[in-house]
Formats: sequence, C-alpha cells, structure tokens
Amino acid sequence: MKLFYTPLRDVVHKVQVVALETGTWDRMERIPTDPYTRAPAHVAANPLSRVPTLVTDEGQSIFGGPAIYEYLDALNSGPKLYPPPGPDRWDALRHMTLGDAIFDIAALRQNELKRPRALQSDAMMENWLATIGRALDALDREATSFRGFTVGLISIACGLMYLDKLKNQGSLPLDWRQARPQLAAWYEEFTKRPSFRPRDNAIAMR
Repeated sequence: MKLFYTPLRDVVHKVQVVALETGTWDRMERIPTDPYTRAPAHVAANPLSRVPTLVTDEGQSIFGGPAIYEYLDALNSGPKLYPPPGPDRWDALRHMTLGDAIFDIAALRQNELKRPRALQSDAMMENWLATIGRALDALDREATSFRGFTVGLISIACGLMYLDKLKNQGSLPLDWRQARPQLAAWYEEFTKRPSFRPRDNAIAMR
C-alpha cells in the first residue's frame, strides 16, 4: 500500500495511530506529502490533492480520513476500532465528528491568520473559538464515561494534540485544559500509547 500523508511537527495524524493499532503501518509505503504542491503522483491518486490518501495493493484509491480508517480496520485481526452497529458505534462516529471538527475548525482559523491583517475576520475567528470551546465543554462532561480505544476517541485525542501545537507556537489563545479537568486527565492517560509517538520526520507546509 501507499499512503500520502502529512506528518506535522509536534502533532500526530490519526492515520498513523490507526495504522499502528491495526498492524498495517509496516505494510505501507509512507509518502510525506504537502498537498499544496500538487505532486503528480498524489493528484493521480486523489484529484482533490488532499491528505491522507491511500492506494491499496490492488491499486484502488481511498481518500477521506474516515474511509481510510475503516479500510485499515477491516484488515485488522485484533480489537476493532469501529464497534459493531449499535450504541457504541454511534458514539464512536459522533466522537469522530467532534474530534475532526475541532481539528478542522482550528485549521480554518490558522488559514485565516495567514491572510493580510486587513482582510482577516475577527468575528469569524471569535466564532470558531467559541465553537471549539463548546465542543470541549461537551467532551469534558462526557470524558469520565469514555471507554476502550475507538476511532472516535483517537479523533478527539488528535484534535486536542493539534490545539496544543497551536497554543505552544503562540497562534491559538486557548488553553483547552482550563476548567476541563476530566478531559485533560483522560487525554494524558489515553495518549501514553506508543501509537501516539511521532514516527516519521515532520515536513514544512506553507
């Protein structure tokens, strides 16, 4: 298999976590990719030029994180990251949506900050921060009930890791741990797993 993805400094993409947990990490050629460069091999596999993109042994392209994670989980002979249909699965999918949204909204705010100051929307950035805050508060209320190791909980942990990265580099005025002790305690324990340690060299993006 070939995996086009973007390892970032101080943050682990959840495709790494999923691949390690499903035992597929060493079965794939990993190609660090900046999607903005529109590399021909990447665009040939995914016309959207987005990461992650997976090309299977049979040559089939799979893109969009959730599709890739589910494919890798289908190859997994161990405990599944996607629970079977029922309440646990719906929780896992809901958690995945929350975790992905935290990451995506924070990334939107980062892109806004790259625009000329006169063109930036302070109202939009405040709205994004408020949305992230509401999601964090909801997760803190729920954190003591988190169980197991699902794709949804992986998504939440990776979203929080990205918030840490942005705060540490001074571009996010948000301490997500403040007033959220349950979520912080869960995160510190959950990310002790070896799959959350960066494995590939980080690449710079625009």
